Amino acid sequence: MKRRIASIVVALIILLGIVGFVAIGRGRHTSGDRGALQRSVLTVEARAADFYIALPVQGDLEAAHSVPIVSICQGETQIVSVLADGVQVKAGDVIMRLNAAEIKKNVDRLLNENAEAEDRVKQQEAQSQKQVQNARSSLAKAKEGLRLALVEAQAGIEKAQAEVTFLEKEQDVAQGQLDKRKRLLDERLLPITEVESAEDELRDKRFALETARRTLERAQVDANTTQHLREMDVETAEIELAQAEANLVTSVAIAQRDLAQKQSDLADAQEQLDSTEVKAPASGMLLLDESWEEEGVRPLRVGDRVWDGRRVANIIDPTQMRLNCDISEADIELVKVGQAAQVRVAAIGSETLIGRVQSVDNLARERSIWEGGAAGSKAFSAVIQLVSKDRRLRPGMGGAVDILLERVREGVAVPLEALFLQDGRYLVYRAEGEAFRETPVNVLKRNNELAAVTPVESGAPPLRKGDRVACVRPPTALVLASARGRGK
Repeated sequence: MKRRIASIVVALIILLGIVGFVAIGRGRHTSGDRGALQRSVLTVEARAADFYIALPVQGDLEAAHSVPIVSICQGETQIVSVLADGVQVKAGDVIMRLNAAEIKKNVDRLLNENAEAEDRVKQQEAQSQKQVQNARSSLAKAKEGLRLALVEAQAGIEKAQAEVTFLEKEQDVAQGQLDKRKRLLDERLLPITEVESAEDELRDKRFALETARRTLERAQVDANTTQHLREMDVETAEIELAQAEANLVTSVAIAQRDLAQKQSDLADAQEQLDSTEVKAPASGMLLLDESWEEEGVRPLRVGDRVWDGRRVANIIDPTQMRLNCDISEADIELVKVGQAAQVRVAAIGSETLIGRVQSVDNLARERSIWEGGAAGSKAFSAVIQLVSKDRRLRPGMGGAVDILLERVREGVAVPLEALFLQDGRYLVYRAEGEAFRETPVNVLKRNNELAAVTPVESGAPPLRKGDRVACVRPPTALVLASARGRGK
């Protein structure tokens, strides 16, 4: 019996030892699991608050300074050579050559005619030296002067009359445009600024027409006066004819006038020939004008046709760029001239450029659907001048703009992902040993990424710079309630 009791006692002692050993092992395993689980929770380090609250908008780049280049070659012609779009040029560089074949033929023809006209002048001068009839020459010259004066006066009157007729038609067209735009305005298909622009244009046409009519009246008066003066010259020459015979000075004068006309025509033709070489008026980056095709738009190239007055390129300074942005009616009170801005242009990478609000419109306008607007919505235009310089920037590139509204320096900054709303209050989960402590906080300010917070409970250790906080809600087993109890 005693032996049996002793065996039972020994068995119990062994069983208790095994249970203790398992318990110790299980405790160690659980502690290890908690540490591994705590390390699996993504955490970040809280830092001293120093960030900006910004207003995000979108904008399109344009050059702050742009010099247009316009073709002055008369008529329509083709491009035979052109520099590449986006190259750097200096003032005076030839950026484009136009087809000059026909103009060169005209120059050669006028050169021959000028040589013939010079020979005629010499011949007339030789003949005139033999003439002794100065008075007769004077009479012929006076008559020729009268004739030219009448022709010139008639031409001036006809030109002035043509100008009046043209401007009357222009006025009618402007009136029709104004009436059309008023109808579109009544149908809300056009902004009022377009109507105002049409009214301004109509006033300009009326003023120009009135000026042309006064010019016509002056031309008629001048024609009568000139005719009277030339007739007096003829009468004087007829009196002098009785005293001497006219010579051939008139023919010499005519030949000289013909030569002067030929020289003028040659100078005009030479100017046209020179205009086939389109030169850069300033130094900077060359941006060729665009041509429309079925596939879309592209820069001008060899073979494209251009005409007098057609813009062919612009010269810009790529280091002086700005963005045009739209500010919504709800946000316009937040934006002021002089505010700093951060700009990111996707086309050149993720680099952040520094800008500043240069101007803000006082009048909102409704954007058309072609401009990316929505029906009934209005926006204010703002210009962001880039302070950063980057030669990779091009007009037309889009940019994401953050207008910096306020700098936050109070409290501790944590990512928005580290804030959790529970029972109407905000919490952060601060790493504490192998667990996380619920820490209620007040949110002072926030932007799209960070929030500045301060602790709620005076008795709890405050959240400090350098503390690590969870970016995801930790497992319940790792959470330590706040000093005042969870949910309070």
